[in-house]
Amino acid sequence: MTLDNGKRIVLLRLIAFITTVLYVLYVFLAYFQKIFRKVMSEESLTILTVFVTVIFLLVLFWPAIMKYRYVFFSADERTVTLRWYKTGLMPGESKSIEIPAVRFAGYKITRKGMGLFHYLTLFQQVQGRKAAYPPVSITALSKTQRAQIESTLKNYKSAG
Repeated sequence: MTLDNGKRIVLLRLIAFITTVLYVLYVFLAYFQKIFRKVMSEESLTILTVFVTVIFLLVLFWPAIMKYRYVFFSADERTVTLRWYKTGLMPGESKSIEIPAVRFAGYKITRKGMGLFHYLTLFQQVQGRKAAYPPVSITALSKTQRAQIESTLKNYKSAG
């Protein structure tokens, strides 16, 4: 089984781009063309600008706040592969885990922050002991995709 959340990440970046264009357009119209000053006071314009700026920043930083990652997951009869990288304003470096089927030792899906953040931890047999990889945020995956990963790993564990 193979899955990724590339479409969702592209959609988030597109929304951030559109929001940036709309914000720049708002600032241009409100302060350079002074269009809003004909219908509202200076104080009301300032309050509106603060509100619009907060919304803009929230949309822009949402992927970082929610710890969204691009995630690629693949499991076949030979290996379990998990690749990810940070999204948002400053994308991070790409990281990857590949575990051979004979050394796969299980998984754990945890939730933090009142169930808002989901993490996947993979385990591997190393010198007769069970070693854990660092948890990977799978919050950006849909509920269906997280269920598919869990189902695949349950079956994979019993097979391996």
